[in-house]
Amino acid sequence: MKYFFLLVVVFLLCKLSIAQNDELIIQTDSFAKDDRFNKYHITRELFLVNGDTIKTPTFEGLSEAKTITIKKPEGYKLYAYGFIFFAGTENKLNPYYITIMVTNYLAKNPKIWIDYNQNFDFTDDPNYLLPYFNEKGTEVFLPNQKNQNGKNKILFTRTSLFGKFEFRKQMNEYYDFFYKDRKFIGLDYTYREQRYLCKSGIVKFGNDSFRIALYDGNSNGLYNDADTDRVIVINYNDSIFDNTNDLFSTKLAKKNETTYFEKNGQVFEILETDEAGNFVKIKPTKSESLFGKIKVGKKIPKFIFTTYKGEKKNIKKFKRQEVFMYFSSATSKNFKNDTAFLRQIAAIDSNKIRVILFLYVNKSFELRYFSSQAKPNYILALGHKNISNKLGIRGLPQTLLVGKKRRVKKYGISPEEYLKNLRSTD
Repeated sequence: MKYFFLLVVVFLLCKLSIAQNDELIIQTDSFAKDDRFNKYHITRELFLVNGDTIKTPTFEGLSEAKTITIKKPEGYKLYAYGFIFFAGTENKLNPYYITIMVTNYLAKNPKIWIDYNQNFDFTDDPNYLLPYFNEKGTEVFLPNQKNQNGKNKILFTRTSLFGKFEFRKQMNEYYDFFYKDRKFIGLDYTYREQRYLCKSGIVKFGNDSFRIALYDGNSNGLYNDADTDRVIVINYNDSIFDNTNDLFSTKLAKKNETTYFEKNGQVFEILETDEAGNFVKIKPTKSESLFGKIKVGKKIPKFIFTTYKGEKKNIKKFKRQEVFMYFSSATSKNFKNDTAFLRQIAAIDSNKIRVILFLYVNKSFELRYFSSQAKPNYILALGHKNISNKLGIRGLPQTLLVGKKRRVKKYGISPEEYLKNLRSTD
């Protein structure tokens, strides 16, 4: 029996050692969508090929067009060309752009040819069938010139213009005005370009699981460019990586500096990011002085927040009370249990203790919907990055306990733990 007990103790100590000291290698070889994937409508414009020549972009007249002689694949009646921005390749005539050609663009399923080797000879390049209006999109990959394993993935779908007559007119006029030296083939025969700039994987840390992605900030197919690329973390049940929100996104530090991120109350150090984006190496750390957290005893700054009813409230109005702030999203770890504890805390004594749930949502109506379902007895407010930045909140869920006169008492105390402390002092 004693021997069994010793084995259990050793096992638990080993698990603790792994959780605190050992590095984790996360495979991030799956392309994933960032928050702009569905928001942005980038039209890949196409122009008629004039004989055997094309012209480089002028960027609305900011540069002079150059004429390029090309070699077309034979056997097609119509040829159109365009350019895809990709910082992972370059040529003297058209740096950081890959030339594409679409043959028989009036057909139901035209072919797209991609000049990967940048020699403007499309007879030695691969081609892909493009989709009709409601067909599944065509995926193509853009490899970095120096590291072929580093890639961006692009999805092409037919530009949808149903009911957008004014938009069609405006865009046709735009191309006619800025590109008078070439013939735009019309929006009806163009394609929407959606780019996968994230490569993702799953982190399993103790009993916790969340998603992590490397984000190619400069679209060069590489994922470890310092001060440009990012590491993004989201909840396991989420699927869209938001690279614009500092709650989830961390820019890779400059050379000789260390990159950290926080998730579910745990801080991680980034040890290595693969250039091609296929893995990231991380390590848990105990550092508490990161992300601009306010020191214990210091005042938090003044700020205005908005409740689910649209009311504006100033945090300084609560200077005579202890304030327990809970920052979360509806898909965050332990959200259901934590909000149940918030209700119990809020019911103790609202004259001495105020509870504020800062809920981070994609749309403001989601906040009102949550209020109608939860019927909170605490203050329900809209989570905003300005507030989280001021308070040093860099991950969800997170808590901040503030005493009287807005002085910090503690970060990271769970609602359950705080409730136990309150009851033990009764």
